Amino acid sequence: MPRARYAQNKNYYVALGRQIAGVRQSKSKMTQEDLALKVSLTRTSIINIEKGRQQLLVHTLVDIATALGVAVTELLPPSGDVAHLLRDVPKKGRDWVLNSAVMASKGR
Repeated sequence: MPRARYAQNKNYYVALGRQIAGVRQSKSKMTQEDLALKVSLTRTSIINIEKGRQQLLVHTLVDIATALGVAVTELLPPSGDVAHLLRDVPKKGRDWVLNSAVMASKGR
């Protein structure tokens, strides 16, 4: 049962992991190893979290946010972010959808 539930939410965890990796790299300039040490996880766990292969408990998400020096909300994927839904779409199609969304938001 837990496996099936993960499959339903996999794209969200991929987007969450991408957010965490982005914040870790851009704002804190921290390595995966440094983050792992600060939150008492292994580097492999951090890799799996950032790849969306490992689900997070809420307290672990809070620990990661604290270690990175950001609010938990900065680690959550934007609600309008569709990139994670397009993960398995070929690049050409993904680019077309994302460009169309940008154009539509600009009223063109």
